[in-house]
Amino acid sequence: MKAKEKVVSMTGAKAAVASTLLHVEGLEKSFKQGGETLTILKNLSLSIEKGEMVALVGPSGAGKSTLLHMIGLLDSPTAGQIIVNGHEASKLGDEERTKLRREFLGFIYQFHYLQPEFSAVENVIIPQMIAGKSKRAAKKTAEQLLESLGLGHRFSHRPGTLSGGEQQRVAIARALANSPKLLLADEPTGNLDPETSSDVFDILIKLVKDTGIGALIATHNMDLADRMDKVFELKNGRVFAY
Repeated sequence: MKAKEKVVSMTGAKAAVASTLLHVEGLEKSFKQGGETLTILKNLSLSIEKGEMVALVGPSGAGKSTLLHMIGLLDSPTAGQIIVNGHEASKLGDEERTKLRREFLGFIYQFHYLQPEFSAVENVIIPQMIAGKSKRAAKKTAEQLLESLGLGHRFSHRPGTLSGGEQQRVAIARALANSPKLLLADEPTGNLDPETSSDVFDILIKLVKDTGIGALIATHNMDLADRMDKVFELKNGRVFAY
């Protein structure tokens, strides 16, 4: 496949409609380095709808992780708008951003970052209790999620006794535990062998489609990217439709 040299553009923040989970408009990110300004992202725009899986591809260092951090409200852009669930992030205070991140967004990383001293089910319970759910309700949700991911027999196992694919499935369950509307994933199968990667991705696709949430997934794996609804390439700080 060859990338089309056409920048993905929008008509402005007002173009966001009820089905739009994420709308990014004119996003820019720059850093000061050695007295010079280093521009990572420039005039970048994209949107994600309910039930839509979007792949973000591009070479290492292109700014994929930087973009995901800003969309995930973990960092702020130099310029532009990030509208998450109808809320413009730049107009929110720290407490509001944290609340929106906790209630609306789910995160999956290349490294699963599970808590090694806790079991699989406990790793999925913890973020729910932080969000205010009772332990009993959180345990029920955790077990249902792990069961749906084929880990019903691994509830009590700690991460060190799970395979790489099993650990990443626990991480997926954790990301979905608080019923996010938008899932952000940074190379979620990057540390897995091709067969396990495909299996985990099959599960991820089914969960996204079954729940109707949206997903933005950064990946180097074009075979996986081709299975998504849209593919965007991040190149020279801008997004191009693939």
